[in-house]
Amino acid sequence: MAFADWARVERVSSVGRAEIGARRIYILPTRYGLMFGALLFLMLLGSVNYVNNPGHLLTFVLAGLAANAIYQTWRNLRGLRLVCHGGPPVFSGDSVPYSVELNGAGRARPAIQLMFDDSSPVLVDIDSETRPQRVQLQLQGIPRGLHDPGRLVVSTRYPMGLLCAWCYVACSRPMLVYPKPGAQWTPPGASGDSGAHAAWGGGNDDFAGLRGYRPGDLPSQIDWKSYARERGLNTRMFSGQAATPLWIDWVHAPGGDIESRLSALTRAVLDAEAGGRRYGLRTPGTTIAPGLGPAHRHQCLRHLALYGSGDA
Repeated sequence: MAFADWARVERVSSVGRAEIGARRIYILPTRYGLMFGALLFLMLLGSVNYVNNPGHLLTFVLAGLAANAIYQTWRNLRGLRLVCHGGPPVFSGDSVPYSVELNGAGRARPAIQLMFDDSSPVLVDIDSETRPQRVQLQLQGIPRGLHDPGRLVVSTRYPMGLLCAWCYVACSRPMLVYPKPGAQWTPPGASGDSGAHAAWGGGNDDFAGLRGYRPGDLPSQIDWKSYARERGLNTRMFSGQAATPLWIDWVHAPGGDIESRLSALTRAVLDAEAGGRRYGLRTPGTTIAPGLGPAHRHQCLRHLALYGSGDA
């Protein structure tokens, strides 16, 4: 059984806050600390063998510094306050940014290192006079779904690098990862193919006006003439986009396996949102009514991310 399996873990509150307690900190010598200890032992043997008083003095002074370093290393972690904020939803295959806020509780805390099992370590110096400091850790290779980031390891080797003190913090902010968008796919609409084509390009529907550009709008929908006249970036709207909602259905999704279908549905949701047409989503056992906007987009993508997990 690994040490981390039975080690004491600092748990965060319901709002993601935690303060590192004295009984949660572990401390061991680093390889430099072991070399330093071996050197002190050899110095002591030489001083005793040759009855060298200055050698004794130097040995015990260095030993006293090492003993003080134990306390300073432990003290650098004790009382450190953290807030686990988590991160925004991302698509599978992208790095997942996980945000953690650090507060020194009125004391400077140099060389604090943070890391998850699946992230690179981040080193930060906390100034006693600054506001709480926010750090982002990048996690890689996370599949779709709702994931616990695992134990956050908070450590330090301050001040001499002879010892390493660390503790484990169980962050309670899970990460949501959407399915990876597949290749562009035009789903058949509930009222026929003409309505589906209207969702992506306007088809033969009547021009209904302009709206402000939104990130993700297709280039073919942008009114470049008004942009050339310095009237801002606008997107053309057509009557068919507001008349008939587009249904994105599991039955029509291409792909021979679940993940391929989820990727195709994800792409269809993104394209429908960018096209500005109301859309609904159907999967086995679940129907999401037509809608439009960031909240509806998140509802559909969250359902696809959690499909088959029992939490959808």
